[in-house]
Amino acid sequence: MELIPEHQEKKIKGCLEDFFSKNPSFFPRYLKSKEFEEHKGEALDHIRFFQEELPSRVDELSEFDLEEILSNIWAINYWSNLQYRARKIIEDNRVENVRLAFKVLLDTSKDPEERYWEVLKKIKGLGPAIITEILAYVHPHECAIWNRRAREALDILGINLVDNLVDTKKWEISAKEYKVYNQVVKLINKKLSQFKKAEDDVGLLFVDFFFYEISKGAPPEPTTDFDDILAKLSEEEERAPPEPTTDFDHDEIRDLTRDIGAMLGFEADTEVQVARGARVDVVWSAKIGNLGIVNYVFEVHRSGSIDSLLMNLQKAKNSPTVQKVVAISDKVQLEKIREESGGLPEEFRRDLTFWPVEEVLKVAGYLESAMRIIDGLNLTPEPFK
Repeated sequence: MELIPEHQEKKIKGCLEDFFSKNPSFFPRYLKSKEFEEHKGEALDHIRFFQEELPSRVDELSEFDLEEILSNIWAINYWSNLQYRARKIIEDNRVENVRLAFKVLLDTSKDPEERYWEVLKKIKGLGPAIITEILAYVHPHECAIWNRRAREALDILGINLVDNLVDTKKWEISAKEYKVYNQVVKLINKKLSQFKKAEDDVGLLFVDFFFYEISKGAPPEPTTDFDDILAKLSEEEERAPPEPTTDFDHDEIRDLTRDIGAMLGFEADTEVQVARGARVDVVWSAKIGNLGIVNYVFEVHRSGSIDSLLMNLQKAKNSPTVQKVVAISDKVQLEKIREESGGLPEEFRRDLTFWPVEEVLKVAGYLESAMRIIDGLNLTPEPFK
């Protein structure tokens, strides 16, 4: 634990002890569930795929192989069209570079944190959550998954407050930060060992299960009463709205916006040239009967010139395929954008929509949960299983 001094280790252990003293049955209840057995089985299947099957195929990796890879990654397998995502990754990076990236990720002779950083900087379409998940399957006892669920869990546990050890506001962390994070997860895994059986050992992925359960909150009590279900839904709606988000990672919100579009059935992509001089953060595309292709454009605004943002959206709207343009930011920034758009042509203002960041996060969470539930119904065949 050379990266974490003893006093920080004690604070982390204190956070965990405090959590379990307040929630003594929370995780043990999950470990007795059918859901845990399914998660464990999937994790072992993914480990086997990345350690035993993929290495022999990586030199000749094709679009079909990449689609199979994506089907073995939790961060992405809720996409409705993995074939489209695989094709886009190859188109954006060239198949030779994609093959090289997976060679790097599978090369156990090199430091995993450095491999994470190398691939993150070179390949479009493979973000921190996907890359760290792959490394967690290649090195299940050394590498952990860095994703939104993990960051939310660290916030709930209070570990984000331990001497700024882990910055949960970051979507993209450096190689050094990833190394520190892996050490933090190893400490948590050691604490969770009290709950483990020998056959439950999936390395640090056990902590990923723990994080996921924490980020979901306590599971609801089973009910078969329809009126009771409606009452619970009503209570959910009456809860206070989420706190306004004033600090966020531009690239994370960009990628979440893309993923929301994909889960809704659109062809979704980032960093798209939609018109001359207009390169935008996200585009959702759909083919609608005789109308042809219809595009919805999204720009994430964290800082900088609002005039430039509006100019870019106006250029995008000049494309005949663009139906709506959407500005995404915190509520304070959105109000400024709304005010500054007041003098622009009415036709543009009519097609300009505003989407608060906290609502993007909320929608992404709900859709991910819904897709996981639907996936559990096994309504479609699994070609790679």
